[in-house]
Amino acid sequence: MRDPASLKKYYSKLKLSEDNYFGNTLAVIEHSLDKEWSQAGKPVNKDEWGMTASTVNAYYNPVGSEIVFPAGIMQPPIFFPPKDEEPVPAYLSYGAFGAVAGHELSHAFDSNGRHYDANGRYTDWWDNSTISAFEKKIKCFVNEYNNFTIPAPDGKSLHVNGRLTLGENLADAGGLTAAFQSWQRRERKVPGKLLPGLQEYTKEQLFFLSFGNVWCGKVRPAEMARRVYSDPHSPNYARIVGTVANSRAFRESFKCAQREATCELW
Repeated sequence: MRDPASLKKYYSKLKLSEDNYFGNTLAVIEHSLDKEWSQAGKPVNKDEWGMTASTVNAYYNPVGSEIVFPAGIMQPPIFFPPKDEEPVPAYLSYGAFGAVAGHELSHAFDSNGRHYDANGRYTDWWDNSTISAFEKKIKCFVNEYNNFTIPAPDGKSLHVNGRLTLGENLADAGGLTAAFQSWQRRERKVPGKLLPGLQEYTKEQLFFLSFGNVWCGKVRPAEMARRVYSDPHSPNYARIVGTVANSRAFRESFKCAQREATCELW
């Protein structure tokens, strides 16, 4: 919908008030549910997204075999569009948005996405030896993230659920690896320049710093505790520390004593 008339028709049954926030919230939920149920029994509308254009997020839909990057995420500091006058170094773009794009692509082969084929049908299309090797390797990820903790509101520590967050953790690892390899191919063809004032870092290190910057943030303890029980994503710090620990390239870039990745899938 790109014209006012279509938008007006789409929201014609949605009634909002200027002084009733709770009522507006219920009205929006009801409107969304009505739209969903109205599609029952009809052909899938592949032009319809599961997010609004302004949403700063992205998703992979295994049933539709689709990846969506809304306009909201296609801007700094996650997406760095090139400019003719002063191009942003590619290692920043690949470390940030490249890892996000790789993350969504990796969802097609995570613990959930692997069950769906190219047509979105739920089926085991892998052979038994591949499934067996996959199941063996993902145990490492479960154990790794089970050891991460967050501070609870009562002062105690809560452990991250490595099984609940498995799919996202696998996608984080796969996305970072794919982004780094893609950037290296780009770097060999078009070498990037170091940024002024950051010459003490290598391009490889700046790639990983750009990745970590995406997930920098603060969440209140009560909200973190709630997410541990319900959110399939690991806490932000674990998404950074856990993912780079699973990257041999990161360990080599920062000359870590232990060069082997903690967990490795692909």
